Amino acid sequence: MKKLLFLFLAFGMMQVSGQTLSSLSKSATSSSSSMIESLAENQVESLTKKLNLSESQQKQVSGLVVSQLKSEKFQKMLSGIGADKLIGSGETSKVDEQVQNALLLDKDFQKGMSSVLDDKQMETMKGYMPK
Repeated sequence: MKKLLFLFLAFGMMQVSGQTLSSLSKSATSSSSSMIESLAENQVESLTKKLNLSESQQKQVSGLVVSQLKSEKFQKMLSGIGADKLIGSGETSKVDEQVQNALLLDKDFQKGMSSVLDDKQMETMKGYMPK
């Protein structure tokens, strides 16, 4: 009888523990996604000002930026920066600049932008690329 009670309690604890880990995983994914969306929004806003993007171009650039920020390469970079700096208001502009520089130097991003921007906008974008 004691063994049966012990097994019942052990399985119950595993169930609760599994639910906790599952909810933590979902929470981390959700917070990461909202952080990427926020970063992407900042990047699109900045690129809109610099390149004079139309609404249609903004939507295309937004999709491109989000897909780049979700890539493994950018995930490694963002994890190196740290969540506190990504969320903290004091260094947001520095982080935005770092992210934008990395985007502008990324060949896949440049290729994607070339299909969205006209020739004049591409030349302007090249002028913002870090040397």
